[in-house]
Amino acid sequence: MSLIIKRAQSLANGLVTAVALVLFWYIAMAGLFRVSEQAPGALVLFPDHHLSAENLPEGISILKWNALFAILVSDHPGYVGTLYAAGFPFVFPARNSGCLSYRTLR
Repeated sequence: MSLIIKRAQSLANGLVTAVALVLFWYIAMAGLFRVSEQAPGALVLFPDHHLSAENLPEGISILKWNALFAILVSDHPGYVGTLYAAGFPFVFPARNSGCLSYRTLR
């Protein structure tokens, strides 16, 4: 094999590994959040594809809702499981800081 083909295969293998690690990380975050519910809010992706804002389960409030994501909160224990039961495929923790932050810009 030529050097160019070997480099391309090596680059493709690295890219596949990186994508797999990122997917594993987000799936693990969603799974741990389902069990622990240790975050001030829940982030769901593409909420309009799964449920409308008017049909949220009882006890769940909206902090932010747009076409890309929604930040939802509740005081009820087990609300993450309720969001899964309502049809959201992945529910991620929404933190006060970090890349999944729900803070507003000032």
